[in-house]
Amino acid sequence: MSRAMLKRIIPSLLLRGGRLVKGAAFADHRDAGSPSTTARVHDAQGADELILLDIDASREQRDPDFASFAAVARACFMPLTVGGGIRSVDTAHRCLAAGADKLCLTTSAHDAPRRIGELAHIFGAQAIVLGVDVVRTPAGRFLYDHRSHRPLEAPAWDEWLRRGVGEGAGEVRLLTVDREGRRTGLDTELLAEASERVDVPIILEGGAGTLDQVATAFRAGAEAIALGTMLVFSDNNIHKVKSFLRNAGLELRL
Repeated sequence: MSRAMLKRIIPSLLLRGGRLVKGAAFADHRDAGSPSTTARVHDAQGADELILLDIDASREQRDPDFASFAAVARACFMPLTVGGGIRSVDTAHRCLAAGADKLCLTTSAHDAPRRIGELAHIFGAQAIVLGVDVVRTPAGRFLYDHRSHRPLEAPAWDEWLRRGVGEGAGEVRLLTVDREGRRTGLDTELLAEASERVDVPIILEGGAGTLDQVATAFRAGAEAIALGTMLVFSDNNIHKVKSFLRNAGLELRL
């Protein structure tokens, strides 16, 4: 099996005011520790990559927390993806100068879809991750608007997925909002639908609560899984997760 096909475990960290936070369905956030200390621990335990998102930057229309990005980059050696408030080429350059390897565009991509292609042209498609946050309602699945905290009626989530990848994103972070932090299991049905529409790696996130749920998602076709609550408010850690998955017969990155 090639390295590209090996499964990845990626801690997903939410940044607010220089500290990590974690909640459920993007609400009721609690303090979750120091960004750099947490990153150092995940790195030592064998995390494959790290995602760090400044969750208020786009809503507050400000630059992301470059100082925290840099502190995390100094604390670990694994690839680092950062996001939040990346609204210009200059901001993207500053994120990479702070030590990031990839840029995650979610809200800022909705505001200016062509920015995806602009940044992919400058930094390469492999450095651009499209954040697609989907919420399920009685009327179906919709994109989630982080500023209004409501579903978006348009575009349809799958149309946006195709457009974002068509614009140049080389990877997708696919998150189910209503499962985020709930530990009810990852949305493998959504993953299957997304995988039919685009041909780039997909990082699945939202709902992981048990080791069995993570293994189930990988067997369902996930190439990478981002973990948040499961690593924060439980006795699990990267080493334990990877040991369980290897014993279950799954091929992981070293």
